Amino acid sequence: MKIACFGNAAVPYTVSWTGEERQFVGVCPHARGLALRMQHAPGIGKPQFGKPHSDRQREVIARGLCDLCGKPLKNRTKVSLSHARGRTNAAPGSTTGILQVEPLLHRECALDSMKFCPSLKRDLAARTLMIRQVNRYAVQFAIMAPEYIQHYVADYEPSPKDRIVGHAKVELIRWIDRDFDWLSQAQKSGDDCRQAERVDAAVPIGGVSLEP
Repeated sequence: MKIACFGNAAVPYTVSWTGEERQFVGVCPHARGLALRMQHAPGIGKPQFGKPHSDRQREVIARGLCDLCGKPLKNRTKVSLSHARGRTNAAPGSTTGILQVEPLLHRECALDSMKFCPSLKRDLAARTLMIRQVNRYAVQFAIMAPEYIQHYVADYEPSPKDRIVGHAKVELIRWIDRDFDWLSQAQKSGDDCRQAERVDAAVPIGGVSLEP
């Protein structure tokens, strides 16, 4: 898979660039409604690692794409490297309450991420790395408070009826805990193409929402 690079560092598809810093409220096709959006100019300026582009973050989660390469995850082994644990504010019907804002990855892209990401390297060294092979998941969208939107969009005038979407979330429903030895086999054996079942994204209903 072809992955964008900046110098010797791989640049995840979802990363924002310094040429994309302007934010505004507009209709997001991936959230099916108004959302906090960003100017679209990938490759312009420098990559801002650790600062995802709001539109692309929602896109990859809603469409089932890989965080690193931006290609479809369908019919491929899906991996989560998030530290997300159970939460109490999951949408009604949530089975595990485990929500993460980090998009999923192909197995081989997860391994590639380990080579470039300093935080993942630290996790590996500290033995705190969490690797999950995701077999079923759902998509949720967070509804943001007006004051949050105003922090990023100064000219936004809130209305009591506004329901502005922020980031998308992956709800893990069924997974297998794995270790780094399993992940490192991705280059030797190739992706095993185990398909994960995905629940379609829903139109936000309130707080964080999930299609019943």
